Amino acid sequence: MNDRIVLSKGHAAPILYSSLYRSKVITEEQMMSLRLKGSLIEGHPVPKIPFVDVATGSLGQGLSVAAGMAYSSKYFDNIDNRIFCVTGDGEIAEGSIWEAADFAQNYKLNNLTLFVDLNRLGQSQETMYQHQSEVFIKKFQGFGWNTIAINGHSVS
Repeated sequence: MNDRIVLSKGHAAPILYSSLYRSKVITEEQMMSLRLKGSLIEGHPVPKIPFVDVATGSLGQGLSVAAGMAYSSKYFDNIDNRIFCVTGDGEIAEGSIWEAADFAQNYKLNNLTLFVDLNRLGQSQETMYQHQSEVFIKKFQGFGWNTIAINGHSVS
């Protein structure tokens, strides 16, 4: 099916790496070399890692990349796949996120799903809206997105 994921929140790479390890894509030795000089698995995902299409870590770029992938899949390649993007609330303070949200709505990219980790924390301070999920819901709805709030601490 060729679904794709863009880990825009690149510093969350250990979750990606543990998935690659459990899938036997990377070895235990590689897994234990996380962030070491010369390691395959750096602090942020890069394309030299199997199944990683794009380097991430520069805030605000992941949704634009994911929207481009969704657009290409839908309108050029005619692939029935899903593109997932994981970002954080610190990152969505970037204007490029909102430009990409508008682009996705304009081109009706119903093959694109965005997850926002609303943890209230930026790199050096609390985020502007902290845990006020309704602010983000209204913003994305303003761009025509279907939004669902999920409590990540509650499996049910």
